[in-house]
Amino acid sequence: MYQGNYNMYNPYYDLNYRNMESQINNEEIITLNQAIMLINKSVQDEKNDEIFYDNLIEQAPTTKEKDIIKSIRDDERKHNQILRNLYYEFTGQTLASQEEVMPNISKNNMDYKTNLENALFGELNAVVKYRRILGTMPSGNSYTLLMSIMTDELRHASKYNFLIQNAK
Repeated sequence: MYQGNYNMYNPYYDLNYRNMESQINNEEIITLNQAIMLINKSVQDEKNDEIFYDNLIEQAPTTKEKDIIKSIRDDERKHNQILRNLYYEFTGQTLASQEEVMPNISKNNMDYKTNLENALFGELNAVVKYRRILGTMPSGNSYTLLMSIMTDELRHASKYNFLIQNAK
């Protein structure tokens, strides 16, 4: 396929690769144990999101907006279960059931648009967290499940952008 005189070695590759490597934020690279701790925290975060979105559903002015937020809330419930399963897969331990977990959320008195903005940035922060966890996952089922959660969070952010643009 290649000519005999083709040189596959690029003398700049090593230099560029090393420079890129030194620019990576050290907080992006975590160990599997740190990822397991983040998964544990994420279970509570997803539950808190679910409760926050229940309150947001009550604030939504139209049925269409309520339905959009309900679909996001239902995804958060699904994420909670996926994360619980991943935690069990890696540790052999079951996390406390959702009824035993005390949510860390109080009813939010902010206006609807402000709550939508908070939800948007919550989703974007979740993407960063899941990206860090994803970097520790072996390929296969756990990687695929985390990637599906990440893409859901990105979809949620797009939906919140839509809702923010329509909010008065």
